[in-house]
Amino acid sequence: MDEMEKQGRNDILRSLASILLFSLYVSVTYHVSLGHVDQDKLVVDTIRFLLTVLILYLVFQGYSWARNLFSVLTAIGLVILIPPVFEDAPIVNKIPLFVGLVVYSLALYRLNFSANAKAYFSYIKEKR
Repeated sequence: MDEMEKQGRNDILRSLASILLFSLYVSVTYHVSLGHVDQDKLVVDTIRFLLTVLILYLVFQGYSWARNLFSVLTAIGLVILIPPVFEDAPIVNKIPLFVGLVVYSLALYRLNFSANAKAYFSYIKEKR
C-alpha cells in the first residue's frame, strides 16, 4: 500500500467515523431533549445505527454497490438538511444542521471524488 492509498484509507475512516458520531449525536440529543427515554424510538435508533455501521463497513471493504447506496442516501440526507437552514430560527439551533451539512458533504466528496479514495478503492479491488 503506497502513501496515496494510505491517505485515502485514512480519509475514508475519518469520514465514516464522523458519520457515526453525528448519528449518535442526533440520537442522544433527541432523547435528552425529551427528558426521558422513549423505548420505541430507542429501538428504532439502535437498528438504524447498526444498519449504518454495516453499510459503512461494507463501504470501507470496497464494495462499490455499498458505496453507491451510501452516496445516494447521503445525497438525500443533504437535500433534507438544506431547507431547515433557511427557516427563521436562532442560529444556535441551526448549528447541528451546519455540522450535518459539512459532515455529509465531506463524506460524499471523499468517497466519490477524492483521488486518494479512488486509489484506496482500486487497491482494495486488486487485493480481492
